[in-house]
Amino acid sequence: MRRVFLLFVLAGCASAGNAPPDESTSRQPVIFTSKETGTLYGEKPLAATAQLAVAPATVWFAVKKVYTDLDIPVDVENPSARQIGNANFAKMRQLAGRPMTEFVDCGSGMTGPKAATYKIYMSLLTMVIPDGKGGTSVQTTFVPTGQDMTGNSSDRLPCATTGRLEQNFLDRVKANLGQK
Repeated sequence: MRRVFLLFVLAGCASAGNAPPDESTSRQPVIFTSKETGTLYGEKPLAATAQLAVAPATVWFAVKKVYTDLDIPVDVENPSARQIGNANFAKMRQLAGRPMTEFVDCGSGMTGPKAATYKIYMSLLTMVIPDGKGGTSVQTTFVPTGQDMTGNSSDRLPCATTGRLEQNFLDRVKANLGQK
């Protein structure tokens, strides 16, 4: 009788551990997974934010102009979700007429900063959110990854943002609106 009871307890514990994870929770990006080391996680991306005393529709067009000025094609334009930007584009050496190393940090190698020679894959997305008082909250999130073009690997490696692109972006939006 004890064996049957123990069997039910073990079966109950085993099935409880297989519940699917909650998909509504935002997760950290997985950087690397292996049997030896387990899973390594990166930090969750953080949005740079600006509060503007301008109507969301006006801000939307100012944001769209900044994407054009930075030569970043807009492939996400969803006014109902209040999101605009590009979730997957790549550049090498320069972004917005500036050295890539000004905006992206992939670490350093023997020849200097890796972002200077890596192909950088990026996601730059902006949320234009009404604040309920006639103004707008603008949130810009930048997530870069890099690929070493000199080797045989096609793996993308995690990189970090310096925060300068996001700030430059928000400053340009403000300038387009005649604000400081």
